[in-house]
Amino acid sequence: MTVEQKIASAKLATRASFFILLLILTINLWVKGEPIIAYPFTLLPLIVFIPGIIEGGIRTLIWVCFVMLPFFVAAIWKVSGPEPQNLDFIELILVVILFSAATINARLRQKNNL
Repeated sequence: MTVEQKIASAKLATRASFFILLLILTINLWVKGEPIIAYPFTLLPLIVFIPGIIEGGIRTLIWVCFVMLPFFVAAIWKVSGPEPQNLDFIELILVVILFSAATINARLRQKNNL
């Protein structure tokens, strides 16, 4: 597998996991009956990265990795609670995939000046 193929795979995984995570977070908030005010506080930190994710900027990928850390903590908190739901597990898996794919994508592109 060439470097370009690895970067393309990481870019696809980053974009897919990002947008699926947005969808799962929205559905999870709705299923749990959270108030409307919780939606912007939960989704806005990710929504601001949509243009950068689509464009594929390296700085955006690095910042997404930093922003994923609180989402990871929240997902672990939900999963370790008394009654975790399936969406909580899916959210945790997507956060890990997004963090890993964004890290790999940014590192490969920096290392190869792409």
